[in-house]
Amino acid sequence: MAYIYQNRKWEKSIRECCIARQGIVASKHPLIGKTGIDILKKGGNAVDAAVAAAFADCVVEPAMNGIGGEGVMAIHMANGTSVIIDYVGRPPKDCIPSTYKLLDEIEPGWMGWRRVEDDANMIGYKAATVPGTVAGLAKALDLYGTMELKDVIKPAIEIAEEGFTVGWWTASHIYRTMNIFAKFPEWRKIFLKDGKNPLSPSTYFLRQNVNTLVNKDLAESLTLISKYGPDSFYKGEIAEKIVQDMRKNDGLITLDDLAMYEPIVTDPVPGTYRGYKVIYDPSHAGTTLMEILNILEGFNLNGYGYGSLEHLHIVAEAIGLAYADRFTYMGDPEFVKVPQSGLVSKEYAQELQSKINFEKALKISPHDPWPYEHSTTALTIADNERNLVAINQTLVNAFGCGVVIPGTGIVLNNAMYGLNPEPGHANSISGRKRRIQNVCPTILLEKNRPYIAIGAPGGRAIQTSIAQTIIHVIDFGMDIQSAIEAPRITREIEEIQVDNRFSKRVAEKLEKLGHRIAYLNKEMGNWARPVGILVDKEKNLLYGGVEWHFLGFESEAIGY
Repeated sequence: MAYIYQNRKWEKSIRECCIARQGIVASKHPLIGKTGIDILKKGGNAVDAAVAAAFADCVVEPAMNGIGGEGVMAIHMANGTSVIIDYVGRPPKDCIPSTYKLLDEIEPGWMGWRRVEDDANMIGYKAATVPGTVAGLAKALDLYGTMELKDVIKPAIEIAEEGFTVGWWTASHIYRTMNIFAKFPEWRKIFLKDGKNPLSPSTYFLRQNVNTLVNKDLAESLTLISKYGPDSFYKGEIAEKIVQDMRKNDGLITLDDLAMYEPIVTDPVPGTYRGYKVIYDPSHAGTTLMEILNILEGFNLNGYGYGSLEHLHIVAEAIGLAYADRFTYMGDPEFVKVPQSGLVSKEYAQELQSKINFEKALKISPHDPWPYEHSTTALTIADNERNLVAINQTLVNAFGCGVVIPGTGIVLNNAMYGLNPEPGHANSISGRKRRIQNVCPTILLEKNRPYIAIGAPGGRAIQTSIAQTIIHVIDFGMDIQSAIEAPRITREIEEIQVDNRFSKRVAEKLEKLGHRIAYLNKEMGNWARPVGILVDKEKNLLYGGVEWHFLGFESEAIGY
């Protein structure tokens, strides 16, 4: 006799959307949202608020993000201008594959490369690239903001100086990484209480003994940036401190590497999904996102029904096909020829659509886009003029490489981990070659008017989470909070992680088609953690939503 399972049921979000008229910030921490809203109330536009909120984010999410990291920003201005600002870090000039000694085993993390001896591309001084965050945020403010850098950075300085209450999310990352990073004295000084024990998270029962995280060195670094601009980071006092510490510890970053850094400003060519324009970053995860959406566009998802076998099977196959191409072809287009327009071609998508069989799962492999070629934090902000901004910033792994530059409070990224240490691949290591990023800030336009701004942290699950949030809104008619909170699947090439809020019977049917399934509790899988804003032009209202399920998350959409 077959087993009888308790039916799972998901209809809509437990949370309501945040609804506002003047402006809204959807982010991963209330202090980030309040910072952005305060700037809007002072007369700043969405870019001013985004830069202020992003600098605050660099303080209150120290495991996820910092001015020693990198990111990508998508902007759509009410006048019709759209732009992508790429401030992904660049490896030092002298970094080559032979910089690292490779072992005959697979590294223990989530990239799946050959393992490097001593995990030197993940931990310590040789794992860091030149950070791009300061340059990228300053560039956005200079091009599209209305306020001075010193004014938008002030809230972040105050938070770093005075400290903020440590929540479960930050405390858990300190606990999980202290066995690796406690060997670094500066990291230990900032993130361990008395240099020994992890900070306890704030709870109701500990309310009389709340731990605050203070980083006065970071406050001083931010103050220098507010006074002297990004040059203080890339050519001045902060740069000298970074390079001095690199020299002492066999690091690779030089003064020349810092001085040459510039973000990349791109006028993007939008994609489309069911008539909506999609503004994305073509150099990184945006191309994979568009390939997924183009494949899905060929199917009547709404007709199949949300959570149906057909819906999940098609989404799984679209993701698998796009990721197979991503791993094969994607790299820094300044260094390797990438079939970017081929990968996002509607004609190529039609070829891939024809491969999908409703009777049997595909054996996923890369296909050939060349014939079609014509050449983890997030926050979103909308203002009263309906300028939209979506930002993703990252240190890559929690606390990056673990190095905190003495006297600066700056945690450095470990973005070298995102480049394949083995030569001969599109994404292999080369001096000053950007890694292909997973961050994917995205903006959708409806009839050239702002509609959705969305971003997410979550590694290689970012693109899949954003694609599914988009189809939840457009194909299944969900509000933005429900679209973010709704169960999703994720995969790369092989195993499909299925949120167990979907029916067990549907998961079993996917297995019968030949899919390899992991049926997981929401807390156990990596589904990424979107934040987003939707503009209702008819009601002239803004709707904000955030992912909030995960233990200890303090995500919140705040508006006025």
